[in-house]
Amino acid sequence: MLFNIEADRGNRIVGYVAPDEFTKSPTLRVTSNGVEVAQFVCKDERPALVAAGRHATGCCGFTIDASIVPDIANNDTLELTDVDTGIVIYRRRKKSQVLDQSVFRLETHLFPLWRLDEQVEHKFQYFHKGVERHGRETAMQVFNLTNASSLYLSGRLAFSAYQSFLHDRFKCVALLHDPYVELAERLLTLKHVAKFGDDLLGPRDMLSFNAAIEFAQQIDDDDRRLRRAFDQMQKNVIALLANPLTRQLASEDIDDPPPRTGVAKALAALATFAVVGVRDRSDAFLEAVEALLKIPPGALSPLPRFAAVEELGARLRHMPEVELLLEDDLEIYYTAKAAIEEAT
Repeated sequence: MLFNIEADRGNRIVGYVAPDEFTKSPTLRVTSNGVEVAQFVCKDERPALVAAGRHATGCCGFTIDASIVPDIANNDTLELTDVDTGIVIYRRRKKSQVLDQSVFRLETHLFPLWRLDEQVEHKFQYFHKGVERHGRETAMQVFNLTNASSLYLSGRLAFSAYQSFLHDRFKCVALLHDPYVELAERLLTLKHVAKFGDDLLGPRDMLSFNAAIEFAQQIDDDDRRLRRAFDQMQKNVIALLANPLTRQLASEDIDDPPPRTGVAKALAALATFAVVGVRDRSDAFLEAVEALLKIPPGALSPLPRFAAVEELGARLRHMPEVELLLEDDLEIYYTAKAAIEEAT
């Protein structure tokens, strides 16, 4: 999906939304203070979208004025949302209420830290968590919102593919998990993914992680069966579970194997981040995020801990097969952790 706000003149908001469906005209919902005030179909023509082959008719544009939202000129709580996807297209906020900066949190966890994102939403005009769920085109779009100077994004993306958009404009934040514990959390998340529904993993992830989801069903409390499962792990499962942090930081696509220089490239990428923390010292990480976002100390809630995840992580730590599976991630993690401890 493509979208943009072409102008907000106070008494009129003009923009367009090109949906994934080639012939469909999108429907937008307008809310104010969380209450719906209007819903309409975008019908204004945008010939450029037809010329670009992005839409069949170009009927994707819209104009919102006082005929749709009474007293629109004085309303600074408006929010425009695409009805089909739930993606926020635009929202107004008083400049005095938001930070004039752009922040991107690289999601390195499969079980996302969306609660952390939601706690800082009020500090930004634009806010999108889990941008990878909407596909590459939409993710590219939100990184290129030209009318936004107050923007917060989070996503489990391949950093290299978006680095050119992040350079100079975004302050990047990342929290690294101990690789053994992260693998444990991934396996338990995938084993019980059906309980979470689409709220956790979207259709794209469910498809791409299918082999790993099947593998995760073998995870139980028996160490002998656990070792056998890893010893007999299929290549397609190895490709999904091996060195996820290295792939995320060094590969052009999150599903690609890391390059030979993956560890060096990943560490070079982390060196450009405004804040890097480790889950074992999440208190220090939260303090750094609070300082970055000008949030009062102690305002952010502690990150959750899961006993079952830590117990499985401890078991995985004693398995040579898992060490080989996470070899690059372990080098990145311990190098970054040492640098953080030295700095603090």
